Amino acid sequence: MAPSTSTSSTRPMRLLSIDGGGLKGLIPAEALIAIEAQLDALTGRDLPLSDRFDLIGGTSTGAILAVGLALGLKAAELRDFYLKFGKQIFTKVFLPERLWHSYPSGPLEQHLKDVFGEDTTLGSPKLRTSILIVSKNVTQGTTWFFTNNPKGKYFPNNRELPLWQIVRASSAAPTYFPPRTILVPDDSGQPQEYEFIDGGVSSYNNPSLQVFLEATNPSYQFGWPIGTDRLLLLSLGTGFSTMTVPAGKAGCYNLLDWARYAVTELMDDANLQQNVLMHLIGQTPVGRAPIPMAEANAARASGAPSDDALDFIKPTPGSEKALTYQRITISLTRERLDGLNLGDIDPARVSAMDAVDQIPNFQRIGQAVAKEQVRMELLQQFFLG
Repeated sequence: MAPSTSTSSTRPMRLLSIDGGGLKGLIPAEALIAIEAQLDALTGRDLPLSDRFDLIGGTSTGAILAVGLALGLKAAELRDFYLKFGKQIFTKVFLPERLWHSYPSGPLEQHLKDVFGEDTTLGSPKLRTSILIVSKNVTQGTTWFFTNNPKGKYFPNNRELPLWQIVRASSAAPTYFPPRTILVPDDSGQPQEYEFIDGGVSSYNNPSLQVFLEATNPSYQFGWPIGTDRLLLLSLGTGFSTMTVPAGKAGCYNLLDWARYAVTELMDDANLQQNVLMHLIGQTPVGRAPIPMAEANAARASGAPSDDALDFIKPTPGSEKALTYQRITISLTRERLDGLNLGDIDPARVSAMDAVDQIPNFQRIGQAVAKEQVRMELLQQFFLG
């Protein structure tokens, strides 16, 4: 299925959004495996998710998953990317280089080239569906949304950019990886040098709202129709938690400590904000499994609604929702993990996106979340026919 911008299709349009979160990308990767398997069973056809979704968006680790899916890779292959290469990618650099970033870019870049192809570009016909990748252009101080929509305003400038560079830029989390320099042609064809960092250092670590806008706002040149029976957005998170500083310790934090804190908290706050907005405009699937009380309790403890505790948002009488929206994620709390029979997992240790020693546990969490929350039979009307 080639990328399409058609508005004449009579079938519903299907969107997929994947958050950033480093090695916690294993959580949505396991959800993708379940989604793929359930859709194959429901439809009687064995297809990659690139042939199931019309637009796939991702930020940071979500960009790795999004581009891999769009190239036709199976979800299990992308899960294996983390299992095979995670420890190598997150191997610390030597001092004094660690004063600028913790991990070298070389291993990540090489694996991205190997998996996506060094010469595969944003405009490549190898992409089987439309994509949206989020990164932050720090040279200009703006968030960039890379898309292969041939009608997009900036596609002529970006079409020859290597995909691996775009994904590397999207995943260049400050203090973790160095920025990525990309040469982007201007309107006259002259290359301009820009430095990019992780798209999570913006309001779009959870890119759900931007994926929705990309698909429906006429200015983005897709212009797909809205409506709960016309548009589906499935949003996959990488887990979330409240990052606390013990009383009396904040004054001892150095610049690096606060930088890590700021990056992590910005991502979590952005995820929550985006999910609140999507719940305001979207309708959850009818028959959705009840959300465990642990999510609501975690939200009350933090003073804000959690990703999975937003059922208080109800449409006003006579109002209509813009799409069907489902969020799949987990709060990484002691109570929540216990409820999934994962009592041996330390929630503090799995809250870090670079915890290589927790790779098996990230996978176990992802499998438990997938078993609990992935119920594609509730969404089969979007995929049958």
